[in-house]
Amino acid sequence: MDAKPNIQKIHIGTLIRDRFTESSVTIAEFARRIGRERTTVYDIFERKSIDIDLLIAISKALDYDFINEVYFAKKNETSKMLITIEIEAGEIKKVKMKNEE
Repeated sequence: MDAKPNIQKIHIGTLIRDRFTESSVTIAEFARRIGRERTTVYDIFERKSIDIDLLIAISKALDYDFINEVYFAKKNETSKMLITIEIEAGEIKKVKMKNEE
């Protein structure tokens, strides 16, 4: 069985509304920029998912890269990484290591 990718659970409408609120753009101007009616803008704020073409238009309209945030978001910075290092036997005392060997 193929493992499914770990996709962030994101409510895209909330992200868009937050970015819109931070901008100085009016609802009417935002709607014009994305080629939709004002009522559709309010609907977008409630959406859990969105068409990629519309998301690109919204990204341009708000000058914000939603694609990068949604699909390429940084992983949790507290993630652990396993690193293998080759050390000569006589050099091991010079390296301070945690008790997790």
